[in-house]
Amino acid sequence: MVSAVTHREAKIVDCLKTPVKITDPNSGKVIETLGIWDTGATNSVITKSAATKLGLIPIQMANVRGVHGVKLVNVYRVSITLNNENITLTTLVTECDALNDVDDTGMLIGMNVVSMGDLCISNFEGKTFLTFRTPSLEAE
Repeated sequence: MVSAVTHREAKIVDCLKTPVKITDPNSGKVIETLGIWDTGATNSVITKSAATKLGLIPIQMANVRGVHGVKLVNVYRVSITLNNENITLTTLVTECDALNDVDDTGMLIGMNVVSMGDLCISNFEGKTFLTFRTPSLEAE
């Protein structure tokens, strides 16, 4: 079954954020937050605050390399439901301190999720559109 989600902005944006639900597959606990789509990130990331709200227990540790160097962080398994609620993907995520000052963004969606489908970004008529579908259907 093919599922897709499209997110529209009324202007061109420099940061692609969409609503997401993050679920602890073990407890079933869910939080709603925003997720930043980042094709420059090899892996998805959850904030320490979001992990605490979910009561997540690390399954391992990993060294991650970011703009501030290498850091040993917690790794969790989570399910991510995109804002149309037709797409839920389970994956490993690493932990970061925060993604913004107001703590409304609990996740960074990296290439480990993007590579599960097709991502298209358009800035037609001065508006940004993000569409993600899974599974991938074609190359062009």
